[in-house]
Amino acid sequence: MAVIKVASYNIRRAIGIDGKKDLKQVQQVLNEIDADVLALQEVEMVPGVVGVSRQAHALAGLLKMNYAFGPVHRLKFGSVGNAILSKYPIVKDIKHILPDPRDERGCLQTEIDAGGIHFSIFNMHLGLNQVSRYRHLKYIILPIMQASSIPTILAGDMNATPAMREMRMLSEYLHDTFQHNSGLHGNTYPSDAPRVRIDYIFTDDKSRCSSFRIIKSEASDHLPVTATIKIPAVPPGL
Repeated sequence: MAVIKVASYNIRRAIGIDGKKDLKQVQQVLNEIDADVLALQEVEMVPGVVGVSRQAHALAGLLKMNYAFGPVHRLKFGSVGNAILSKYPIVKDIKHILPDPRDERGCLQTEIDAGGIHFSIFNMHLGLNQVSRYRHLKYIILPIMQASSIPTILAGDMNATPAMREMRMLSEYLHDTFQHNSGLHGNTYPSDAPRVRIDYIFTDDKSRCSSFRIIKSEASDHLPVTATIKIPAVPPGL
């Protein structure tokens, strides 16, 4: 068995609640969290540009982690998307398209080898259309997760509160680690005065969560969430 600390954080391209872009501020938050695996959303990647505009690459270097990146929104000279950073080797990564003619989204899936114990983590940032969110979860992501032979974790910014139809449906199949919240507050957005919970970490039946926390920070407009998860040893393979 492996005990893994996972964090999910929409970093909003490293733009803080003050409107200033500051990747160092995001790095400081991630240093304090000290997670084994990070699922980051709204990560900016501009090829050929060093520093703040190659955020997944820069953060992975600063934190001494491996990384995979899945572009979602194309920019003129790059893209914004999802990134997974891991202290452990990333064995495979798959980029899933979540189609919507008005607001296409994506999900980044990786298989991670934690000292011989393999698990998959899905990192996604769902859109603003509720019908699309439901379809993306029900008909694309859940079937892939359920077909996996290894433990799976789903993390990300769902743009949906727990009472919404798509999240109630998801909770029928997966375990919301928020049940183990040890903090006094439960909302994640906006970071300076949180009113709603839209950032999540879920596990399947193979794994067990032992603790969950929401971290106070104004390095983005979202608050990061963390979960400590016990993952059993099963044969590897996506």
